[in-house]
Parts: sequence; C-alpha cells; structure tokens
Amino acid sequence: MSFKEFLKRLFPYLKNHIGKFIFVSIMMAFATALEASIPEITGQIVDGLFSKSRSNSSAFYYSLVLFSVILLSSLFSLISISTSSWISNKVVMSIRVDMFSKLLQLPKKYFDKNTTGETLSKLTFDVEQISAASSYIWLDLIKSSLTVLILTGYLFYKNFLLSTSLIILMPLVYIAVKISTKRMRQSTQKVQESMGSMTHLLDENISGNDLVKIYNASKSEKNKFYNLVKIIRQQRFKLDMASALNTSIVNILIGLSLASVVFFSSTYLQMSAGDFLAFFTAMAMLVKPAKSLININKPLQRAIIASKSVFNLIDEEPEYNPSNHSMNNVSGDIKFDKVSFSYNNKKPSLKEVDLTIKNGETIALVGSTGSGKTTLVNLLTRFYNPTSGKITINNEDINEFDLVSYRSNFSYVDQNVRLFNDSISGNIAFGQQDKMSLETITNAAEISNSIEFIEKLVDKYDSEIGEDGVTLSGGQRQRLSIARAIAKDSPILILDEATSALDSATEKLVQSAINKMQKNRTTIIIAHRLSTIKNADRIIVLKDGKIIEQGTHLELVEASGEYLKLTQQQT
Repeated sequence: MSFKEFLKRLFPYLKNHIGKFIFVSIMMAFATALEASIPEITGQIVDGLFSKSRSNSSAFYYSLVLFSVILLSSLFSLISISTSSWISNKVVMSIRVDMFSKLLQLPKKYFDKNTTGETLSKLTFDVEQISAASSYIWLDLIKSSLTVLILTGYLFYKNFLLSTSLIILMPLVYIAVKISTKRMRQSTQKVQESMGSMTHLLDENISGNDLVKIYNASKSEKNKFYNLVKIIRQQRFKLDMASALNTSIVNILIGLSLASVVFFSSTYLQMSAGDFLAFFTAMAMLVKPAKSLININKPLQRAIIASKSVFNLIDEEPEYNPSNHSMNNVSGDIKFDKVSFSYNNKKPSLKEVDLTIKNGETIALVGSTGSGKTTLVNLLTRFYNPTSGKITINNEDINEFDLVSYRSNFSYVDQNVRLFNDSISGNIAFGQQDKMSLETITNAAEISNSIEFIEKLVDKYDSEIGEDGVTLSGGQRQRLSIARAIAKDSPILILDEATSALDSATEKLVQSAINKMQKNRTTIIIAHRLSTIKNADRIIVLKDGKIIEQGTHLELVEASGEYLKLTQQQT
C-alpha cells in the first residue's frame, strides 16, 4: 500500500473531524511560529541588554516578551495535542467498531482460514499503529515542517550567503531517507506478521494450558515462542538500526553545518554577538525538527503496513445474503435436492445428496468421521453454500431468505459448549437479552435441570460465569447451553451429542427435557453415541459424503448394513 492509498483509506474516518484538524493545525502553527521566534528574541536580548546602554526597563520588557512567547507557545501546543488525541481515539474507536462489525458478518470459511491470534492482532496491535498516524505523526509533521520552513527562512533573512552554502547538504539527507524507507517497510511487514503469530500462540497456550501441562509440552511451546520473539527482535533491531542510521547522518550533517557557522561567522563575516547567537540558535533549533522529519518515516511505515492488514479485513466479503425476505415461520419440509459441497475445491464432502426432513420429524445423522454429518448441518444453517444443488424449506430456496430471520428459526446445542463471559441470565437469553422475560429464562433453566445449581450461587441468575463458563463444571456448562436453546424456542433444533458431558443421572433428566423440547419441532441430531438415537423417527447413515442407508433403528439393524457395523463397533 502506497502513502497515497493509505490516506485515501483513512480519509473516511477523518472527514468528520476536518474542522478539528484545521483547528489543531492552526494552533500548532501558532505554537511553532512563536517557538521559532526565540532565536531572534535571544539575539536582541544579547545586543540590547549586554551592552553599555542597557536599562532595567529594557530588561523587564525583554523578560516579559520571552516569557509571554514561551507561555503562549506552550498553551497552543497543549490545545493542539489534546484535541489531536481526542481525534485519534475517536478514529481508532470507529475503525475497531467497523472491524468488529465486519467480523460478525464474515462467513465461517474466513475463521477456518485465519487464526484467532492473527485476527486479534489486527484489532489490537495494527489499529494502534494507525492511531499514531492519525494524530501524533500528523502533529509532528506540521510542527517539524513549519519549524524547518520558518527557521530556514529566518536563516536566509539573517545571512543569505551562509544559508545558501548550507542547503547543499540537503540532497544527502534525502538519499539517506530514500534508502532506509524500503528497509523499514520490509522489516515492519515481518514484525507485524510475527506479532499475529505470537498472539495466536499465546491464545492457544492460555486457553489450552491444561493440555500443555498434561502432555508436558511446555518445552516445545517455549521453543516456538522463543523462535517467534527472536524473529520480532531481529526485525525490530533492523528497523531501529535503519532509523538510527538516518539520525546519525542527519546529526553529522548538522554538526558540520554548525561548525561551519562558527568558523565563517567569526572570521570572514564578522557578525555581532547577538546576530551570531540568533543564527546559531536557529540552526541548533533545526536539529530536533530535522530529526523528527527523518524519524517520522518509521512510525509512518508501521502505520501503512498495519493499515493494509486492517483494511483487508474491513474489505472482506460478508456472508452471502442476497435477500431481505423474512422467514417468520417454518411450516414445511426441509429438502436437500442433489446437494454437493467441497471445502476449498478439494475432495467433495457431500455428493449429490437427496434428503427430505418432514416438518416436526426427529432425524439422526450418523457415520464415521468425515462422512459429511457436520457439513450437512453447516449447509442447512447457511454457514456455507452448496457447490451445486439447492436446499429448500417450505418449498422455497433457503438463499431467498434474509440470514437474520432465517437463522432465528434454529437453536443449536454443541458437545463443545461455548459460553460467554456474562451472567447466567445473559447466557441463557444470549442475543435476546432486551426481549426475553425472566420467566422465560427461569423456565428454560428448570426444564434443562440448570436451576439446581443456579439456586446455589450467591447471585443466582446474575452470577458471572467467567470466560467460557470457567467457574462451572462441564455438566453445568452443558445444561446451560441446553437452557439457551430452550429459551430461544426455535422451530428447528440441532443437537450435536448434547448430553455427552453429563453424568448418567443428569443425562436422563436432560434427555427427558430434550424429548419435551423436541415436540412440534424439527430436530436434527448429529450422533456420535448411537445409543442416544434409538428413538429417532429416522436415522440417516452417511459414508464418504453420500447417504447409504436410512430408516428407524430396528429397520437398520435388521438390514445388517453399515449402521449395524457402527453399532457393533460401540459395544
């Protein structure tokens, strides 16, 4: 991404603050102009006060002028910095909101391809780099540029010949900056890629710390982390060295300039003490802004590289949702019509599947790992779209419905329970906190047998459960996820071995609750333990992406086919 493209992408977030940016620029211009007047004031003080004609009134006048200039410059600078900080934080907030909003709209395949760490790095580390560009780099650029321009003009005003001779050194500075820019960009790119990998590794080891311990993987994980931070250290060192080299070249050139001024002003030009001090002070004051203009390239390159990562996320295509037609009520059958699907154009996961699920029917999907059970459900819930064929509900193509209204017809209970860092009631009413009554929440808790442990908690339904329900047992977490599905009260229920984490006594109670919940609902069970699906209306047996058998438990056992083999493997 070029600097021009960077500004173009950042502009929509800045355009609402153009007035404030102009105000900041004016304030900083005033502060810079006042600060740049100090060399002339200093020269006049030397010539006016340190001579035989000095007076107390003159001393008071010059002291008052010097203090007023410094005071006003500081106030203008404070106003500009505080306003710029407000703009920067506002821009970062807007970008993060857009990124998070896009994350919620992205298809499942995005999360399959991108690690959690990489995505977190975009929302945290990368956005902060852009923050610097939207405020501090801008301020520094204004201040340093104006300081250089004003002081350079002042130097030419004081002594044109001497100033002209010093300008010859400027092309050398430009060449140094040009060479280092490419190196900085390459190193910055590698640092930010490694930061994403490091964030992912940290996320894995924090969330999976129990596995790391039980498998004694600390050493290998530490080596992975060491290799990553080593790359980050090396690239940051290269980045810092390129920046330091620029600074050193500038220092050497400025040192040569200052030495030349001392020599020529005291010999050939024979300047007065005040003029020499004013000229020398102006040159000395050029050092800091000159360095800033050189060093500004480093955070700017970081911001440009980071913005590519950030805006690539914002530019990602959202889930396919071509219609705004609402699906308010499921009253017909679900039909898969010659549905095929493959992930990333590889081996097909489903091959021309024909399946009709009657309204209110309970079916179970069984088969070995990779047979296509989960893929079938992923297509029904529109996490993915079929490669060919179509899925209909109520004789209408499911892609003809708005995603939000369509998915409101589904409840889902997974064996890998995912809870949120919220209260008990917040998790049960997930997504519907503003609309769901306490009566609905408590009823769902009672049916799912969650009320037994909720009533023992100090804050009951207001109890915070921690990250992913860390304060609850596995069985309690599973029951809470079942309560969430019950509370949503959707016409289609998807169960992925929903009682797997429960003890025998609780499993019977929860299974009874599920049986009640299944009444007048279409229920799809992804079955791993075949003993739990004997009462299903129909069992669908998949193998290599095809339906090879279907029927009741007794019918399939009597057929002595694949289903019988699967049941025998579990006995």
